[in-house]
Amino acid sequence: MRKKLGECLIQAGLISEDELQIALAEQRHTGDRLGVVLVRLNFATEKQITKALAYQFGLSYVSLTEEPPERSAIVLIPKEVALARACVAIRLERHLLTVAMSDPLLSSLVQDLERQTGHTIKQVVATKSDILDSIASGYPDKVPTHAGGRGDAGTEIHAPVLSDEPSQLQETPPEIHASALTPAMTNRPDVVAEDRSSIGTAPIDDLVALVVANATASRASDIHIEPTEKGGLVRHRLDGLLNEAMDLPKWVHEGLVARVKVLSGMNAAETQVPQDGRLRVKTKDGKEVDFRISTLPSFCGEKVVLRALDQRKEALPLEELGMSAAAMDGVHECLRHQHGMILVAGPAGSGKTTTLGSAITAIKSSRTNIVTIEDPIEYQIPGVTQTQVNEEASLTFARLLRAVLRQDPDVVVVDDLRDRETAKIATQAAQRGQLVLSALHTDDAPSAVTRLADMRIEPYVIASALVGIVAQRLVRRLCIACRRQFTPDAETLRALSIPEASATEIAFYHAVGCDECHQTGYRGRVGLFEVMPVSDKVRRLISQKSGEDLIRDAAIEAGMVSLGEDGRGKVKAGITTADELLRVVTEVRDLRTLCPHCGGAVATDFKACPQCGHRLSGGCPKCARALQPDWAFCPYCATSTVSRKKKKLKERKRLGLPPSRFAEFKNQNR
Repeated sequence: MRKKLGECLIQAGLISEDELQIALAEQRHTGDRLGVVLVRLNFATEKQITKALAYQFGLSYVSLTEEPPERSAIVLIPKEVALARACVAIRLERHLLTVAMSDPLLSSLVQDLERQTGHTIKQVVATKSDILDSIASGYPDKVPTHAGGRGDAGTEIHAPVLSDEPSQLQETPPEIHASALTPAMTNRPDVVAEDRSSIGTAPIDDLVALVVANATASRASDIHIEPTEKGGLVRHRLDGLLNEAMDLPKWVHEGLVARVKVLSGMNAAETQVPQDGRLRVKTKDGKEVDFRISTLPSFCGEKVVLRALDQRKEALPLEELGMSAAAMDGVHECLRHQHGMILVAGPAGSGKTTTLGSAITAIKSSRTNIVTIEDPIEYQIPGVTQTQVNEEASLTFARLLRAVLRQDPDVVVVDDLRDRETAKIATQAAQRGQLVLSALHTDDAPSAVTRLADMRIEPYVIASALVGIVAQRLVRRLCIACRRQFTPDAETLRALSIPEASATEIAFYHAVGCDECHQTGYRGRVGLFEVMPVSDKVRRLISQKSGEDLIRDAAIEAGMVSLGEDGRGKVKAGITTADELLRVVTEVRDLRTLCPHCGGAVATDFKACPQCGHRLSGGCPKCARALQPDWAFCPYCATSTVSRKKKKLKERKRLGLPPSRFAEFKNQNR
């Protein structure tokens, strides 16, 4: 049987029996609760009464001054509800939402909150004053403002101007005539279904501000607002990988999606058609960040992705991309050409646009006419004419490229060779006298040639136009503050093609995690590069329709370093980890061997080391190519690398027989 509050206080020695009787008499006169009466009579403090209530109902007591609510959890309960019912959400763990209440008797409040938030409620007890203080300090102080009119999809809309701290929201820029958002009218889930265009409530606006501010503070490149069967999920893409940031109840997800659509100039009432929009955010330090926003209808609801477009004045210099000295020399050699085509190859999200922007920065001058064709414009580069594709206005890559070539440019940059028509015009321009830079979606440098051939570009045209190809990937850079040295296992060393004997001389690091890197162990990204200048031999192979393997061998012979080799060098230098390299580059092959005398790199068909002149032994008995010491067969001609004499000795040893004495017998009988 549950003890009464007065008995709990007497048992704890907080009040006496006489004080309890006085308080009970006062309660019968005023009708107030016993705890309120005891505090008013100064027989006990609010904290003592609250602790006694928690003990009486078997609940936990929390001090919100010592454990303040998490910002990602507090906004899940509308501010009006929190004030009216004296409750505050303090922590969210998976689908368990911990809520502090001043009155543990409000069982109906628990049910209402579970229905509204979609989470299981864990009830704890806190003082009412602590709860009200947490509400006052935990929710954003101001409501953001937005442009009064609704723009068309694809236009630039000024959105809430956010600071680095979600609780400090700045006013809309003065050139925008904005109207304040209306306060919350209700917190019922059915409001979302009744009128999606009126989701301009303060709690939802607070949540929009919190989501965007958290993403910009953590350097996230994308924000994914995804529907689930029972709610929603917010994820940030940080250094190329998605991380869960927030769980949302169903009604909050729908309100958040509708509000983002309104702020980015979309039709909030249209939920069955994909839409695009833009959103501009200004942080407290004055930095402007544009978001490209796209919606996608799905089985569980609408998914929204906000992609951050950092409005830098200029792209990064080539020297800051992470290229090795040899790769940098190769890129500069390609950029010195007055005409021809330079391709940047790699999958989506590998940094091709950044590399193109850096290349433009390296070659731009007052005497050079540079025109770009982009979709969209991600880097604003002074001194360069930048155009953007607009398919709704029939401004495609091919049409814009034709228009650009009529204006006699020196350098043309095409963001992506998406189709045969664009590729054909670009290669013809490279042959006619323009320097053409473009991106292509391929795995490595040699496969870019195959991709152009798949677009039905003639091999002799490809060979004539190409100057060089740069293939690249992005790997996460180790956080210097928390990285730790370790010894990799044998399997990892085999995957990296590093002999175990030489691994002891290399300092390997693995990720740990700290506050500076948001507990990921990585901070920022660095590029892996494979630079393939088109030599005369490579040009002949392209004209002869040779395969990728032959082109790759010729490029390596000319000094090309593969993506895997470049990544392995960054692992050895402590820039990234072996696990991160193998995540991005699935195979690190030794495309060259090492000289046994000086350790220098030698190509597969070298007969002697070019560094020290040492004659290379251990070549294939048939094709004479250099082989690794542990290879039993030549991978180029499938010939066994073990001589017949060695085979016989190995077989006799396996059978336990003594070695043959034939040579000794022959010498004795001469």
